[in-house]
Amino acid sequence: MGRDKLKRNLIFKPVCREFVSKRGCNESEIELLHEEIEAIYLSDTLELYQEEAAKKMGISRPTFTRILKNARKKVATMLISGASLRIIDEKEDFRVLLASKSKNSIKVANPNAPYLHIFHISQHKLIEYEVVDNPVYIQKKRPGQILPLFVAQKHINFFITSEIGEGLKNAFLSKGVFSFVRKRVSIKDIIYLLESQEP
Repeated sequence: MGRDKLKRNLIFKPVCREFVSKRGCNESEIELLHEEIEAIYLSDTLELYQEEAAKKMGISRPTFTRILKNARKKVATMLISGASLRIIDEKEDFRVLLASKSKNSIKVANPNAPYLHIFHISQHKLIEYEVVDNPVYIQKKRPGQILPLFVAQKHINFFITSEIGEGLKNAFLSKGVFSFVRKRVSIKDIIYLLESQEP
């Protein structure tokens, strides 16, 4: 009798979960498990050594190596064959960082704003909310010098701002953080952020 599969620690929250060839020349679908996209994220995006990536996922190094190999093979098969790819999203919660002009209310601003609001969402509920002083504003530095490290330390998945430059947007993407440009949002908009992105 096989052992029960251990629950993996998942950090990455995919914003895009389906990839389909425009030509539609191959109707087969490949499923990429969440642990597989997590392995790609840790190894290829964050460029962690496999030992460190395995620890972050709460698994052994050989298990991580096997998961990563399977993931890369599925992605390669999708690219070569033109099959569609669907990511199975098992992460039940995510964290949103929002740049704000106000400490006491949500007033979406650019990354230089004085405050950062952090929302922890789980199963369509706000379970934790925190407001911190923006280190960019305090230290008078460029957002690209400070915020990418900040989002990694706080395990942020999404960033909401009124505007963002390509450099900062790409620096966030390199940490697995997706940016959304909005002029105004409500708590409900934040809770249902990903559903509002569906086609």
